[in-house]
Amino acid sequence: MTPPNLTAPRRTGQWIGLGGGVVVLGVIIALVVRWIAGIGGPGPEPPASEDPGGEATTIVCPDKPAEVPRAEHPDDDRVYGGKLSYPKLGSPWSDVRTTENRIPFGRDIAEQDITIHTNDDPYDRHWSSWVIGVFVGELYAGDGFYSPEEGSRIVNKCILGGFYDWTTVGAETLRSEAYTLDGREGWITETNLTFDIRGLPTTSELQIVIIVKTSDMSSSIFFASIPNDAVQYRPDVDRAIAGLRVVG
Repeated sequence: MTPPNLTAPRRTGQWIGLGGGVVVLGVIIALVVRWIAGIGGPGPEPPASEDPGGEATTIVCPDKPAEVPRAEHPDDDRVYGGKLSYPKLGSPWSDVRTTENRIPFGRDIAEQDITIHTNDDPYDRHWSSWVIGVFVGELYAGDGFYSPEEGSRIVNKCILGGFYDWTTVGAETLRSEAYTLDGREGWITETNLTFDIRGLPTTSELQIVIIVKTSDMSSSIFFASIPNDAVQYRPDVDRAIAGLRVVG
């Protein structure tokens, strides 16, 4: 997909926005503000807003992650990002790319995808392609990470609210529960997103987010989105999840 300003190709169909930013209260706010400072250094205070009940809140989603060089990983038949890896997916999946830099609080991202639709309308500045995609990467905390469940709430909302405020999206949580990987604490969410975007045959997609606490300082993320007209590739995503491993 392509972001509204067309400054760079946006190939991920999974980035569907719900409109505004995420609002997080209390101690989670403090943790995330310290987290942002830890990866990017001191910065301006996030803008304050008011929720419908009149309680003061703070928007904590970053505009973009820190510019951090990719870590060294083995060169084999697996895809590595952060402290997670999955078995590399073969054709028609793309080669592994490591240029993704839009993941909230993310770094060291590696992804594969399959383009299922392209936009032939040169005047439509909202999307250029739509894909089924998977990636793994690290979520970095400068002075300690919160629980995978808390991290899942924040990251999911930042993903949904931070990229596509140009369309209306329905979101139904299908699964949100504890998840264990190689003895590490984690959390998995599955969300069905629905939308009606001009010129796009896709009308919904399943978003899967797995967050695993891989150290005291950081967690890692597995992400997948499966459009409703690309479900024939769901078994590939399931194999990637079944083969997911903590590394390092």
